[in-house]
Amino acid sequence: MTGWLIFFGIILFILGILMVPVHAAAEYKKSFSLKIKFLFFFKMQIIPEKEKKKKEEKPKQQKPKEETEKPQKQKQKMTPEEIIDMIIDAVNKYGPGAKMILRNIRFHRLELYWKIGAEDAAACGIKYGRACAWLSGVLGFFRNFTKIEKARIRVFPDFICEKDEAYGGADIEFNPLVVLIGALRIGFVFVKDMFEKTKKQTKNHAAKPQKNINAKESA
Repeated sequence: MTGWLIFFGIILFILGILMVPVHAAAEYKKSFSLKIKFLFFFKMQIIPEKEKKKKEEKPKQQKPKEETEKPQKQKQKMTPEEIIDMIIDAVNKYGPGAKMILRNIRFHRLELYWKIGAEDAAACGIKYGRACAWLSGVLGFFRNFTKIEKARIRVFPDFICEKDEAYGGADIEFNPLVVLIGALRIGFVFVKDMFEKTKKQTKNHAAKPQKNINAKESA
């Protein structure tokens, strides 16, 4: 009996911890940073990771010029627009679980400063119009699910600058238990889709030999 009481006590303790809201602070200015605060004393910086002290390495032997001068492929970083579009696609695909997570999120602060630049005035105007249309659509999409208390968004064209400049930040609050349940629902849909795809592939592979046999008999 005591063993069951301890077991249920541990489960209630874990559920109680998961019901405590988590606060996250996200900032973007040339690079992205994310900090999390939990239970009023636990603080952690997720992005960027703290640099670890590197051990002293032995000097490496210099390779011939032919080997050292080989061009290295650079990894293409995703733009903020691509990341947000990917999130929207995931919400539309995985439905209830993703919407459950979004409805749990509360933005206490949402700031964005976006300066649009281009090579000439005409291109800058077109780019500015597309950016405003895209941003209004994104905000409308997220306002249907999340709660945004304070939003300061400023987008304007700069006909002198050739490149875009953007920075912003957000203070976010969410319940980890709801996020966990939503993630499990997304995982269930993902596994179901994978199972259906594999089932279709096996049916297609099984049907191909039968077609070839029928063709030979008719010949």
